[in-house]
Amino acid sequence: MSLFNLLSVSASGLEAQRRRAEVLVENLANAETTRTPQGGPYRRKDVIFEASKSEQPFQSVFQK
Repeated sequence: MSLFNLLSVSASGLEAQRRRAEVLVENLANAETTRTPQGGPYRRKDVIFEASKSEQPFQSVFQK
């Protein structure tokens, strides 16, 4: 596994956590909002992560 692959994995994790933090802040900012432009109350947003297929199998990293 190259250094760039390792950095890519770390960057992906940091990006996911940044998005989660942004949604958390948005939910806190709108906690007392009683009316949205559509007329209903503000509904909390949730972040859902999903796995994606790796380009190379994990086992191949440990093969010589």
